[in-house]
Amino acid sequence: MTRQSDRGKDVRDPVSDEGEWFGSPRARISYLPVPAPARGDVLELLPGLHWLRMPLPIDLDHINLWLLADHDGWTLVDTGLDAAECRNVWLQLETSLLRERPLSRILLTHCHPDHMGLAHWLADRHGAPVLMSRPEFASARAFFEADPPDMESALEFFRQHGAPDPQEFLPQVSGRGFRRMVSGIPSIAHHLADRDRIRVGRQDWDVLETGGHADGHCALFDAARGVLISGDQVLPTISSNVSLTPRTSLADPLGTFLDSLERLGALASDTLVLPSHGRPFRGLADRTRDLIAHHRQQLEALVGACAEPRSAWELLPTLFRRELRGLHRLLGLGETIAHAEYLARRGRLVRQPTPAGIIRYAAA
Repeated sequence: MTRQSDRGKDVRDPVSDEGEWFGSPRARISYLPVPAPARGDVLELLPGLHWLRMPLPIDLDHINLWLLADHDGWTLVDTGLDAAECRNVWLQLETSLLRERPLSRILLTHCHPDHMGLAHWLADRHGAPVLMSRPEFASARAFFEADPPDMESALEFFRQHGAPDPQEFLPQVSGRGFRRMVSGIPSIAHHLADRDRIRVGRQDWDVLETGGHADGHCALFDAARGVLISGDQVLPTISSNVSLTPRTSLADPLGTFLDSLERLGALASDTLVLPSHGRPFRGLADRTRDLIAHHRQQLEALVGACAEPRSAWELLPTLFRRELRGLHRLLGLGETIAHAEYLARRGRLVRQPTPAGIIRYAAA
């Protein structure tokens, strides 16, 4: 599979830390005709709305952060990882853009480390209150405070879904990796909830809870200007990972994700989408349709593969036709389970436990 780089050249890169590369044809989405800022630089896209391209020391090499003019300060949407590259950008900005106008508020779309990693550090430095949804705050605390008793049930979960060596997933689900990438768990001044309205300067932003990729993921919509800060829910070149793992509180994350895409796709057709990864674009309805169609194709592939009963582990190659390792194997298995459970809940697959307690799925 190929993706489009920022300069438009096709490059091979089939998987990222957020999901699988899956782009829409250029005829279906229209990128904003401005060059992406260099990593660590800031560009004013609209009056009072700045785009900060933050470098990341991971496979997915950047995250887009958004600075919204808020009277004498800035409301920041997401923060970057707790990594030297990200801290250095913020320290440099404190001598320029933030010198006279510090951060006055921090909004977090969800708890993944590239989005909230520096929230605690920045909140302390700027005295800025932090806002995020209640489910995402609970997820962040659970990851940060993971203790060994949680691990036994996690290992059993992966064993039941056919993983031959459940221990390989322990580093990802134990919280050790999460703690390395976040500066701490910030105090939350307000828990964002669906349909909240937040005033930032002269603009009103509506909170849209759009779960699936993360349990309580929040997007922000400025209806007056037709601008959507989409977080990871809608990305122009990536199909965001939707997993069911021991850390997932949603019983049907894929169903929640698809419903959220339908909701976002119903927004105004000329909505400007500001994604967390990739470039700002228009064509939201077509992009959400393409993502929904992609998942429908994956679901049909699973039904076809389950003519004979198979575990999620055995179904992994049906959705991912390449060898996955480390975190990517966890994400792939979690996504396979989410798709299989979506079908089982709707009667298209039947769960058939083996005498050894392995869950296998068979076409109904």
